[in-house]
Amino acid sequence: MTSFLSNRTIRSVCLAAFCGLLLFLMNCSLFAEEKPSAISFQDVTNAAQIAFQHRSPVTVKRHLHLMMGSGVGWIDFDRDGYPDLYCAQGEAWSNVELKQSQPVDIALSNRLYWNRRNSQFQDVTAVSGLTVLNYSMGIAVGDYNHDGFDDLYVSAFGRNLLYCNQGDGTFSEVSLAAHVDDPGYGASCTWADLNGDGLLDLYVVNYLEIDREHYPICSRRVDGARVYFICHPRYVPGQYDVVYLNLGNGSFLDVSRKAGLHSEPARQGLGVFAADYDQDGDIDLYVANDSVANQLWINNGQGVFTDQALVAGLAFNRSGDREAGMGLAGADYNGDGEVDLFVTNYFGETNTLYRNEGALFFLDVTDETGLAAPSLARLGFGTSSLDANNDGWEDLFVTNGHVHDRLSQLGKTEPYEQEPQLFLNLAGSRFDDVSAQSGEFFRTKQVGRGCAVADFNQDGLVDLAVSHLNERLVLLENRSEQIHKSMALQLVGTRANRSAIGAVVEVACDSRRITRLRKGSSSYLSADEAWITCGLGDCRSEVSVKVRWPGGKTENWAGLQPGGRYTLIEGTSVLPDQSQTQP
Repeated sequence: MTSFLSNRTIRSVCLAAFCGLLLFLMNCSLFAEEKPSAISFQDVTNAAQIAFQHRSPVTVKRHLHLMMGSGVGWIDFDRDGYPDLYCAQGEAWSNVELKQSQPVDIALSNRLYWNRRNSQFQDVTAVSGLTVLNYSMGIAVGDYNHDGFDDLYVSAFGRNLLYCNQGDGTFSEVSLAAHVDDPGYGASCTWADLNGDGLLDLYVVNYLEIDREHYPICSRRVDGARVYFICHPRYVPGQYDVVYLNLGNGSFLDVSRKAGLHSEPARQGLGVFAADYDQDGDIDLYVANDSVANQLWINNGQGVFTDQALVAGLAFNRSGDREAGMGLAGADYNGDGEVDLFVTNYFGETNTLYRNEGALFFLDVTDETGLAAPSLARLGFGTSSLDANNDGWEDLFVTNGHVHDRLSQLGKTEPYEQEPQLFLNLAGSRFDDVSAQSGEFFRTKQVGRGCAVADFNQDGLVDLAVSHLNERLVLLENRSEQIHKSMALQLVGTRANRSAIGAVVEVACDSRRITRLRKGSSSYLSADEAWITCGLGDCRSEVSVKVRWPGGKTENWAGLQPGGRYTLIEGTSVLPDQSQTQP
């Protein structure tokens, strides 16, 4: 985050806006003949019986963490094939004493909503054992103990929590016994097999070196009165990220120093995306940092990392400026088989799209893809890559909202509440802002934070859950025109981690090749559904699928049908039973 803009920054913003306008006009003429299918998302939160209200009341002194919000995650905790919804909750600064009160007010807790398969959800927080009273931040979903049931890790401002899924609809909090209860200021977190042993390890991004007893307060006198505002994170010490190695016995070992994370000063981290960026068979990590250089932790194959963001072109934007990275989306947006990265940034900065050129080199292509100008007057947080219209090209969703609610008192006109955005991918060449035509939600100003993707109703179109600061969570059902079909894939590792996090899927139909990722956590503090919904464009014939499992092993399946839902198990390499498909 950046609290104030210098004159030089303002000039840069104006120049970028002018350039963006020129590019926009040029692209309009180049693509005027294109008629993309209509995109439509409908707010169905009330109809789905989801009643989650985020609570993070601001203080007079504007404590920083109260403005950062919480994430949202999809977890099929009962293994019925339908994703359930987990919502992370905030906490009032004065809420410490409430943790001892009885009975617990469920409205102050994180919430778990069970998907009833009829486009409605039921609150099962209390019976599941997931009543949580803290300031929860990030969510990571994965089967760390290989029992077939996804578990849940929740980072926090304070003690992080690990919930082991018991397989009977309940969870047990095992953070202390598993040695993963880091007491810092946790932000995004993700499961990934970092040392190639087939077990899910845990990477936790930490933000700032602050706690309740050591908390920076910033203010300024304006017209004789003292005005408090959140402190600039660049001037608050960062906190080292944490790597927990899965020992396979229900416990973890903190190997952060051995893994190389202490080889450079701690930074103010917020987002993380795990993938095999150099395609050598192991999982690497990209971390979006707030107002300091981003990091690309390249794995040597044994869980030891070196930061190569600078040489890879990922530390700064194309002008060499550090930006205030918040959320992350990873996807092959242009169909070349490489993982590209999209980072949301602060107001007055553009969001940044890094195109993967191969050989571990990325190029900032934000301007030429049409993503620069629309993001200058937004402060981006959560972002998701999703194929909204099933044309085979992944689009981008961004939820926006400021962190300062008193800018008018400081002489600034930057809005606190901001509209979310949806960018339609035009065949990998550029993106078109279709927000205004995509539903009432996109015309409503919010204070957006996290977002996560799932096809919650199994209609073949991916939907969105969006969290907001001090506002209700919104469930968006995708009601776009179904011109194209999709196919849904669930990956199950045997030698690889059972959740198959880190796997790469290549879908082939006719002459088309479409790459999709089995993601850990992404966006901002959030986690997508485990199932991969892949839009197939104009494909009408049989589909073949190649899976590159974590570790580098590849397998092929053939004869799959558009519109089907398939479970692909490592080591089978044959078409699953027809009972696994749905037309």
